[in-house]
This record gives sequence, C-alpha cells and structure tokens, in this order.
Amino acid sequence: MRLSKLILNGFKSFADRTELVFDDDITGVVGPNGCGKSNVVDSIKWVLGERSSKSLRGKEMIDVIFAGSASRPPSGMASVSLVFENPIIDADAELVELDLADPIDEVDEESEADSEARRERRRSGRRRRSLPIEADDVAVERRLYRDGTSQYRINDRRVRLRDIRELFMDTGIGADAYSIIEQGKVDAMLLASPQDRRTIFEEAAGIARYKQRRIESTRKLDRTEVNLTRAREQLESTERRLRIVKGQATRARRFKELDSQLSAIRTAVAFDQYHDLRQRLDGLTSELTALESVRAEAHEQLAEMESQKQQAEIDRHELAEAVRRIETDRQSAIHDAEQAEQRVRMTESAIAEAQARLETDAAQI
Repeated sequence: MRLSKLILNGFKSFADRTELVFDDDITGVVGPNGCGKSNVVDSIKWVLGERSSKSLRGKEMIDVIFAGSASRPPSGMASVSLVFENPIIDADAELVELDLADPIDEVDEESEADSEARRERRRSGRRRRSLPIEADDVAVERRLYRDGTSQYRINDRRVRLRDIRELFMDTGIGADAYSIIEQGKVDAMLLASPQDRRTIFEEAAGIARYKQRRIESTRKLDRTEVNLTRAREQLESTERRLRIVKGQATRARRFKELDSQLSAIRTAVAFDQYHDLRQRLDGLTSELTALESVRAEAHEQLAEMESQKQQAEIDRHELAEAVRRIETDRQSAIHDAEQAEQRVRMTESAIAEAQARLETDAAQI
C-alpha cells in the first residue's frame, strides 16, 4: 500500500483543483517559504480526520476553505482526496473488509448492534489486500462547506469518520499517527513520556486495532452492567406494579360482579316501575276518555250559550235602539210642550194688553 495521489480543491491556498501525483521516485515536497508545503501536510491530516483547527494553523475549521483574494472570490467548499494503491498481497491471511454497500448519511456513533454485525462480516473472509476494500485504488475524501456541513467519502460513498479511522488502523496512517511527522514533532517524540511512546510503538506493531477493540468491549461491558442494573431496577419496579395491578384486578373483578348485580337490580326495578306506570297510564287513559266526553258536552253547551248570548246581545241592541228613539221622541215632545207653553204665555200677555187697550179705548170713547 502506498500513497499515489493527493487532490486538493479549495483547500487553503489551493483555490484551483490541484493534483499531486507521488511516483516511485518522489521522496518529498520542497519549495520556498510560503509556497504551501505545510498546507499539503495539513490537507493530509485534515482528510484523515483531524478535528483541531489549531493543529491546522487556524482559528476555526472553516478557515481551511479558500478565503479569496483581490482578484478571486472565496470558495464555497474545501475538498481533499487521498488515493492509495491497494494491490492484492495475500490470499491466505484474514480478511477484514469494510462494508460500503450502502451510503452513510450520519457521522455520529453507530448503534452497537450494527457495529457488531459489521465486525462479524469482517471476520468472515480471507485478507487479500492492504486495505480492507475490494478495489485496486482507495480514494479517501473529506469535504467541508461554508455552512459547516462536513462529509467523509471512501470511493465516492459517504461514510463516517469512524470508518476512516478503522480503515487505517494499524497501518501507521492517521491524523496523529507516526507516518506524519511535522515540524517540532521529532523533538516531541524524543521528549515524550513512556506512555506516549508506547502508543506509537503499539501503532507500529499493529496492535492498536485490538487495543481499541478491547476498549470498546470494556465500554460495552460497562454499558451492559449499567443496563443490567437498570433492568433489575425496572424488574423490581415491575414486580411492585404487578402486585398493585393484581390488587387492582381483584377489585376490578369484584366491581364487575357488583356492577352486573346492580345492573340486574336496576333492570328489575325498571320493569316494576314500567308495569306500575303502565297500569297507571291505562287508568289515566280511561279517565282521560271520560273527561274528553265531558269536555265535548261542555263545549257543546258553551257553543249553545254563546249563540244565546249573541242573540241576547242582538235583542239588547234592538231594545237600546228603541229606547234611544223613545228618548228622542220624549225630548222632542218636551221641547214642543215648552214651546206651546211659551206661546200660551205670550198669547195671554197679548190678550191682557189688548183688553187693557180696549178698556183704555172704551174710556176714551
């Protein structure tokens, strides 16, 4: 297995797509200060899963995207691809194949069941290549967009960072592996503690994978113990609830029995009340029939009296009209009598005056 190609696009100072081909006779990249040599190393560390922006000489991870210049706008994405040759080296050793049948959309921790199933599939074959992928070339790519979205890809299929780390485990390749030695890292390795040196030696010896598996198994055991404790607590709680539920079930059965008895008693009482009310209704119906006949007779009498009343009203009206006419005639007679009396008085007065004149005339004669 060897690195054959490095492809950069929009990463730091590499605004355009840049492809570095590492032939057999290339042993290093040289150039003047500021030409981007450190950016090449940073790109390799970044595509292998480096998450510290300080290790990439930036304040935040988005600083790895080309920021633009006076004549060029900034890039919207940074992409780095590492292409490794993956020839067949042994057909008898154990094969640990990475399953890339389906693209992975998440970059978080996978479920334990999926991880264990994937490991079982890996143990089922025979190792034939340096990297556990059935392909002559393995391209590992990382993309970062300005909105913060990050993607990892292996041969144009989306994977997780964990898959990339497991792919290069025990190969000496990684963001913190001994295959990448930066400025100052030699002194750091010389001055490192025995524990740090042990990590480097374990990586070189090829036991880091098994150590990582042991750590994961220990974590699984711890989680299993916690889950077992929770299951015991839930079992105790369930037993308590079961006792409560049994009591509730007994009370519920007793309630159903009493409720059925109450329903039967209510039904019997309802039938008794129905029969009583039916008898009373029959009696009231007969009484209602008799009262209806009485009411009809009273209605007929009332109609007859109403007709008599109307006739009496007519007679009263005629009598009142006759009285009014008689009263008018009486008033007219009274008026005529008064006028006659007045004429009599006037005549008597005229007669008296005439007699007086006659006497006067007689005396004069």
